[in-house]
Order: sequence, then C-alpha cells, then structure tokens
Amino acid sequence: MPDPVQPRPAASVLLIREIGPRLEVLMVERPAHGYFGGLYVFPGGAVDPVDHTRLALRIVSGPALDHEFRAAALREVAEEVGLSVTTRGVVSAPDLRGEELFESFDRTGSRLDGERLVLISRWVTPANASVRFDTRFYVMAVEDTPPIRLDPAELIGHMWAVPDDVLAMHQRRELALILPTLTHLRWLTRRAGVGDVLAAAAGAGAGAARSISAAPIGAQRPWHSSTRRGHRERTILSGPIAPSVQ
Repeated sequence: MPDPVQPRPAASVLLIREIGPRLEVLMVERPAHGYFGGLYVFPGGAVDPVDHTRLALRIVSGPALDHEFRAAALREVAEEVGLSVTTRGVVSAPDLRGEELFESFDRTGSRLDGERLVLISRWVTPANASVRFDTRFYVMAVEDTPPIRLDPAELIGHMWAVPDDVLAMHQRRELALILPTLTHLRWLTRRAGVGDVLAAAAGAGAGAARSISAAPIGAQRPWHSSTRRGHRERTILSGPIAPSVQ
C-alpha cells in the first residue's frame, strides 16, 4: 500500500460583521475549475513558503505556535478579496501577491493583525484521499470595510450574507457548499451576534480546537470530527456529504 499523501497546510477565515441586528459572514465563490470548483467558501488558501519567512514574522503579529497559518490567512484575505487587516484597521490591500505583498507592507510600516484571528477548528482530509489539506479555520470580526476587490484568477463572486440565508440558498440548491462550510455556517446560526461568536470561539481555547477528518469533494464516505481535551477525545460530528442541509 502506498504511503498516504501528506496534507497541505492551509488556512481559512470567517470574516464576520454586524449590520444593525444582522450577523453577516463573507462568502466567496470559486470558479468551476479546480479542486474546490463551483463552491461557495470562506476566503483562504494554502500556506506558502513566504508564510514561514522572517519577513512574515515581521509583518504579521500573532503567536508562534500557528504563525504561518495566521500569515497565510491574512495574506489570502488581502490577495483574494482586497482587504488588509492591519493593526490600524481594515484598509484596501495593494494589488500584489506573496512576497511582494509582504514587502509592500514592510515599506509602508504596516503590520497585519494576526492577533485578531481566533482559531475555531482544524479539518484534515483522510489519509486515503489523493488531494489532502490540513486547514485551520479562524474567525475575525471586521467593521467599516472598504469595498471587496476580488482576484479574478481565484474568485468569480462574493456576498456578505446572514448564515441562515446561505443555508436556505443551499437547501434550495441555489449554491454549492461542502461540510466544513456547512458546519461553520450552522455554528454561526447559534450565535446572537459578533460578540457571542467571539466569546464562543475564545472559549474553546487552543487545546479544544476541533480536529476533523474530512472526505474529499464528491466522495460518499463519512466525515468524522473529534475534540481533544488533554488525553480525552469526544466525537462531535459524523455524517455523509449531503447535497442539501440536513
């Protein structure tokens, strides 16, 4: 039996905001091609070599334990949707990528605020999949954001939407979601607002972050997740990939 493919580290961000009484989350649409083709997801992507560099350490604040994931998360938000989450607020990002993006921040003295990212879960593709990811999901509250600027090579659409509305659109088969996205949207529907989201996320703590084995897209096999607290493990989710919300 061949050795399993090593999962590629990745990060994704639930950007949330309040508009009056409404809790909204930023959803982005992937083009039809590629592994996540045609799906609505949260902004994010793979951890790149630049996210491991001294430059990234200088540009992105945050704890050392998962710094490269936080660097990737904020870099992808800047690249994909044109938002720079800096220590001075959210501003329009320069239209640059990778090392050039970080160098631009360095020249202007800007720093990306990795401290604002709250880790909420970790999803790992099963060992028998041909394409695997080890993805950290973070949540971050934003306000007074500049207009979204999509990277046309990565995205074809976006929306700020109430989680319940996204789930309803999925139920009506108006958009495509996969279980990691569904799970986080359902989690958001149980929260009363931004403050409640952040309190619930912070209450989990790093030791309680979810570690989930997630089947690849299109596979008809169970998804499984567990929460590890010290040496104890508890199953919190299982079920097949479904075309609609169950």
